[in-house]
Amino acid sequence: MHVALGIIMILMAFAFGFFGYMIAMRGKYALITNYVMEKHAGKVDSRYAQRVGWIEIFAAVYFLLFGILALFLSNAFAWTVLIIGIVLLTAAALLNLFLGKKL
Repeated sequence: MHVALGIIMILMAFAFGFFGYMIAMRGKYALITNYVMEKHAGKVDSRYAQRVGWIEIFAAVYFLLFGILALFLSNAFAWTVLIIGIVLLTAAALLNLFLGKKL
């Protein structure tokens, strides 16, 4: 089971890495849900989009490193790092959402 979880985390890393690169490095901010409408409404700015991209890049690094380790270590380790990664990613995204919105 830990091998399957490791492979899932590595696949997640590729997905996060691709979208993070496209947003942070290439400026494809339209990949962010409702970004264009919220930017026109003046609710967010480009710094918000940059943070979203970098959060995804850091998530990609996290899931890649721990996904590779999960291939070789125990099932409990794989589940633990997967859950911790999802919680950290959710917390970072919510923090960015609240800090990036203009009221």
